[in-house]
Amino acid sequence: MTIGIEPYRQEFISAVKCFNARLDGGGAPAEFRFPQHHLPEWLPRRNGEPLYQEYFLALENGAVRGGYILKYQEFFVRGELKNVAYYHLPLSEGIVNKAYASVGAHMLRHALKAQPLLFALGMGGFDRPLPRMLKAMGWSMCAVPFYFQVNRPTRFLREVHALRNTAWRRCVLDLAALTGTGWLGLTVLQVLHRQHPKAGTQVATVDEFTGWADDLVENCRKRYVMLARRDQKNLNLLYPRRSKFLRLRVSRAGKVLGWAVLLDTQMKDHRYFGNLRVGTIVDTLALPEDALPVISAASQFLQQRGTDMVVSNQSHETWCAALKSAGFLRGPSNFIFAASQALSGCLRPFATNCTKIHFNRGDGDGPINL
Repeated sequence: MTIGIEPYRQEFISAVKCFNARLDGGGAPAEFRFPQHHLPEWLPRRNGEPLYQEYFLALENGAVRGGYILKYQEFFVRGELKNVAYYHLPLSEGIVNKAYASVGAHMLRHALKAQPLLFALGMGGFDRPLPRMLKAMGWSMCAVPFYFQVNRPTRFLREVHALRNTAWRRCVLDLAALTGTGWLGLTVLQVLHRQHPKAGTQVATVDEFTGWADDLVENCRKRYVMLARRDQKNLNLLYPRRSKFLRLRVSRAGKVLGWAVLLDTQMKDHRYFGNLRVGTIVDTLALPEDALPVISAASQFLQQRGTDMVVSNQSHETWCAALKSAGFLRGPSNFIFAASQALSGCLRPFATNCTKIHFNRGDGDGPINL
């Protein structure tokens, strides 16, 4: 078996469709399908911009046996600007045909050769095939903590599929919802550590990011061990004006403290959230000491819109503390950050510094499931 890796070109579209059909026929999960167009709809390459996506295919005599996506982006690593890439949606025919079990490792080696400073994000938990392979290849990994806030406890208890996965649990949660003990318990837990930020915070919705975002990221670049270049140009590419994203600017006494990008999504038979209306704090930025007013403003904004619950994944210890102080509870996380050997070398000691990087869902492929 001779496998070559090439950029996805138009001439390979039909071969990708055949590849996806074989995955479908082999019973691969529905989300395991490679894009059936060679040009990315989100973040296409344009005019030399450093933020873009590129598709690659693993080919055997013209047949597609795998594919992966690189999202290129500039990051501040210990204050210095570096080109980094996000490795995502690596698909191999090996998941349905053991003859191609080595394709995944072959694609990863190719990606590392193109960009040694590589990371993966999400992946569904440490026990999934990709994290296991990354660990075997010497990558460093940590979970990005998950926090949630329940605005409507009774509805939450009746709808949250992640907790209602056995008949016994469904019975207990229904009883808690019926008797009011669930409402009381969740309310007490959420107010137990709640702190109110300093008064005088102003919150405004904005259609786009402007120069104030550039000033903020410049002030923040040395305050985080690793931070994506969240300037106005990149933010407006990631969260364009005519999109489902909500953008908040948080200020005090005329000074911008930070911003948050949010989603308000009505779920339909979601595997974790059922039919809940879920608010998501997708992305944020502020100086660490200003994390609490930004989180509080974002959660209150989503609560006022009528969401049943609010969720967020944040890696930095101060942002995690801010979520807790804003009344969020910590839940199990399957959102994993993995750094290549070259990247983790820049973050040494990784075990300590993984809580000092600023990562959330905005650093991956977008909140595609939210």
